[in-house]
Amino acid sequence: MEQITYRLADIEDCYRLAVLKKEIWNTTYRGIYSDDKINNYDILRNTLKFEEIVNNPNITLYIAFDYEQIIGYMSCGEPYRPFRNFKQEIGLLYVRKEYQKKGIGRTFFTIGKEIIKSNGSDEFFISVNKYNTNALNFYLSMGGNIIHIDEDSEDKSEVQIKLHYYT
Repeated sequence: MEQITYRLADIEDCYRLAVLKKEIWNTTYRGIYSDDKINNYDILRNTLKFEEIVNNPNITLYIAFDYEQIIGYMSCGEPYRPFRNFKQEIGLLYVRKEYQKKGIGRTFFTIGKEIIKSNGSDEFFISVNKYNTNALNFYLSMGGNIIHIDEDSEDKSEVQIKLHYYT
């Protein structure tokens, strides 16, 4: 039986987060991102990116565990890539495929909304890859309204849909 727990990420988690991101890219984005992009995923570079997030006082990074195994993560706070005049976003929300549809994303979303509200904002946005229909459907089910769709591009990894939410 699963024992899902949530906590703030720390520096010691960053390598395992980078490894998990690679796994999730393989199961979620194969066929959307180029094989070259997925096959050349750099764990060290992504470990350093996670360390930047953990060390950024304006971004909160949460992790979900099943016992000792990291099964997902979510970042929220100051936008990683600014969009319009939004001051807050849920930036990353990834859950290992076999743990999806078990309420983990919904819990992360609730945690993110509370953090954003405590940061003094009553609205935020989320970016989702246009071709990741499972994630898009999840974000729509969480009450988001589509406010922007990027033009199609040969590099499908770059094409995003932005959704708006109120806390």
